Amino acid sequence: MTKKQLPTTIPKRLFSLEEVKPGEKLYEACVLLKDVPGALAKITKVFADAQVNIKAESSFYVPDYEDVCFWAAFFDVSSSTQNLDQLEQTLRKLDVVEDLKFEQPKPAPFETIHYPVLHANTRAFIITTGEFLALMERLEKILTPSGVTALHYDAGKNIGEHTALELKENYRLDNEGLIQAFAQAQKATGWGIMDFQDIDFEKLSGKVIVTDGFEAYSWGKKHYNVCNWTRGMIAGFMSAVFGKPVEAMEAKCSANGDDHCEFVIQSKL
Repeated sequence: MTKKQLPTTIPKRLFSLEEVKPGEKLYEACVLLKDVPGALAKITKVFADAQVNIKAESSFYVPDYEDVCFWAAFFDVSSSTQNLDQLEQTLRKLDVVEDLKFEQPKPAPFETIHYPVLHANTRAFIITTGEFLALMERLEKILTPSGVTALHYDAGKNIGEHTALELKENYRLDNEGLIQAFAQAQKATGWGIMDFQDIDFEKLSGKVIVTDGFEAYSWGKKHYNVCNWTRGMIAGFMSAVFGKPVEAMEAKCSANGDDHCEFVIQSKL
């Protein structure tokens, strides 16, 4: 049998909602673990030995909780050889478990134990592309087309400037490192795959290729360029990197039939 290969772009599913197949009995777990080697292996072995199917899981650290980490999981107990009380007792006997909690997500299989949502150590919230489009379409009805464009662009610039300052403060990066980290951050948070090209610090110029950007994807097919938020974000970020104001123009847009979105950075006259 031929092994399956990873796709060129590897999707990331956030730990917030799980699918339930017919016959499954879904529960959610949060386990507070000692931060020691082998801790995760010990608790997953308990689930495996009890014939519990772990459907999705994530382990992470949280500020102010020293020497411990959180392990969260959706698991199916439809074929389990232990009931929930027995499973909990077995886990609590492990020397690596500090505390734990089980919940059954009802009426819908949303992750319900954890709140708030954190991106690194910063509080965040999730908005789907459908929700984003609903917001943008409402703004289009309220404002003129030029007003919507200006609003999105200005909001994006503020986001870009904020992101540049946050990255520089948190990671002490030089300009090249800032650009690389910004591209990584946009990919990690679902904004798009960004490739910065021909960046010239003397001419304050360059271009950014964005593949599979969320903004163009959300709008769908249009007969005009739509990524005003993204181009504003690029302009704000590069203004902070250059130390001088620049603008960004969208030369190509995938919503308008192009293979990708392309933004040209130029000095603000």
